[in-house]
Amino acid sequence: MFFILSKVLYFLLKPSVWVGGFLLYAAFGKGPRWRKRSLYLALITYWLFSNFFLANQFMHLWEPDSLTANELNEPYDIGILLGGYSNVFTVPGHDRHNFSDRGNRFFQTYELYKAGKVKKLLLTGGSGNLLQDVPGEAGQMKAYLMRIGVPESDIIVENESRNTWENALFSKAIIDRDYPGARCLLLTSAWHMRRSKACFDKAGLPTTAFCVDYLSESIRYNPEILILPHRFGLYYWELMIKEIVGCVMYRLQGYN
Repeated sequence: MFFILSKVLYFLLKPSVWVGGFLLYAAFGKGPRWRKRSLYLALITYWLFSNFFLANQFMHLWEPDSLTANELNEPYDIGILLGGYSNVFTVPGHDRHNFSDRGNRFFQTYELYKAGKVKKLLLTGGSGNLLQDVPGEAGQMKAYLMRIGVPESDIIVENESRNTWENALFSKAIIDRDYPGARCLLLTSAWHMRRSKACFDKAGLPTTAFCVDYLSESIRYNPEILILPHRFGLYYWELMIKEIVGCVMYRLQGYN
C-alpha cells in the first residue's frame, strides 16, 4: 500500500500537474473572477518552476558534497549501485541496453570499477513500475555488463527491490549472507544520496557515500538562464520535491 500511495503522491506533487490543474480550472471552472486568478497562478507557477537559474541554485543546495575518485585510496570490496538509469520502454531494445537520462549514474560507477576503485558491483533494483510488469533492471544490467567484458564473478544482482528502502534491506541481506564484513561504497545520483544513505544506515549496512550523476551546474548569467523558461527547470524541481517528500515519508515510516 505504501508503494502505491507514494507513486500517487509523487505524481500529485509535480509542478507540471499544478500548472495543468490551474489551466483546467481557468478553462472550465465556475466564476470568471476565479478563472482569471487561476490563469495567473498557472503562468506564475510555470515561470517560477521552469526558471533554470532558481532550479539550479536549489539543486546545488540539495546535492551534498562527496568524495572524489582520487580520494579513494584503497579499493572497496563492493560498489552498491542503485537502479534508475535504464529505460526499458525505448525501442528497439531487444538487441541493446537503453539508458535513461540518469545514465551517468551507471557510467560514472563503471568508470570507478574500471579504475580499480571497487572490486565488485552490486546492482540493486527491480521494477518500480506501478502499472506494468517490466523486467528487473539489475538482471538486465548484468547481461549488459557481461556483454562488454565484465566477469560474471564481479557482478552481484539484487533484482527484487522496488524502492530505496528495499534497495537497502535486500542489499544488506545479500552482503550479510555472502560477503560478511565487506567494505561497501554506496553509489547513486547526488540528489538521491541523502535518502539513500539514511536508508542504508537504518538497515544496518555500513557504507561510504560516493555521489555520482550531479545535476547542478556552474552559475551562468544570460537571458536564457535568468528569464526564459527552461525545460530542465521543471525537471529539477520534480526531482527535488520527490526527494524532500520522500525523506519525510520515509522518516514517518521508520525507514531512515
